[in-house]
Amino acid sequence: MIGTVTPNPCLDKTVSVAAFDLYRMNRVRVLATDPSGKGINVSKTLAAMGVKTVCTGFDFTSDGHSMLEADLDQCGIPHDFLTLPGDLRVCTKIIDEARKHTIEVNEQGAAVAPACGEALLKKIAEVAKRCDFLTLSGSLPQGLENNFYARAVRCVKQAAPHCRTVVDAEGETLLQALAEGPYFIKPNIHEFESTFECKIETLADLDRKASEVLKAYDLGMICVSLGGEGAYIATREEAYFSKPAVVEVRSLQGAGDALVAGICMALEKQLPQAEVLRYGVALAGATVMTEGTRPGNRQDFERLLAKGILTEKIR
Repeated sequence: MIGTVTPNPCLDKTVSVAAFDLYRMNRVRVLATDPSGKGINVSKTLAAMGVKTVCTGFDFTSDGHSMLEADLDQCGIPHDFLTLPGDLRVCTKIIDEARKHTIEVNEQGAAVAPACGEALLKKIAEVAKRCDFLTLSGSLPQGLENNFYARAVRCVKQAAPHCRTVVDAEGETLLQALAEGPYFIKPNIHEFESTFECKIETLADLDRKASEVLKAYDLGMICVSLGGEGAYIATREEAYFSKPAVVEVRSLQGAGDALVAGICMALEKQLPQAEVLRYGVALAGATVMTEGTRPGNRQDFERLLAKGILTEKIR
């Protein structure tokens, strides 16, 4: 089973405008409103592919009704959240149709007390005992220190040594987690550059820096998503690159989370490294074919996988 942790869930609202105007009123077309968060997206994608998954993290509710839990129940995804008073933050994605560009406006969300963080760490340790992989994804809510993911990795290693942790974060949060030796990390290229204070202009640059990071930490694998350029994956022994799937793009939201989901699926099947990347890229391709922050279609994933997503061996 693949578990996911989402400390800072949200309500993703995706709208579309013909051409965004900074100085006039913009009339929008609402495409989708989805309970979301990076770990939630990973679990929804896995469930859509028929893979067993479970969600944990914080949930925020002010009236006793949880939109997040209701949505996951409808998807048939088991969950074990720590519910706190407050509202889900709203993250608005504005798609500018003329420019083919997405503007993101994300709220910070409700604050949590340090004691709630301690309670969530205990819940994470218990969930990990049921899982082969556990993803720690996204931003942290106000009130949690940057070392939260580092502490979570440590807790999982102690409570469930068989469970391998995945960290999808950036900056100091990622650096502190690295010190505890997660199995793999998945920053995007901008997060990779800012976290490791480097400028990447070529695949060779990326491979050199990724190799340094792999050697510096007790880390099994790095995957870096390159947006419209594709994705890169590496261990100490080998590295691969793949261009993205050629598909009709309806929304870019959740593509990176689908990449993580596909990688975990392939690792659970114990597939070779090149196949691990192919699974991730194919699932990301299926996901961008859907509107809003919604999982890809299983048939699209299998079609993309079968038609041949090519990987290039870097070393």
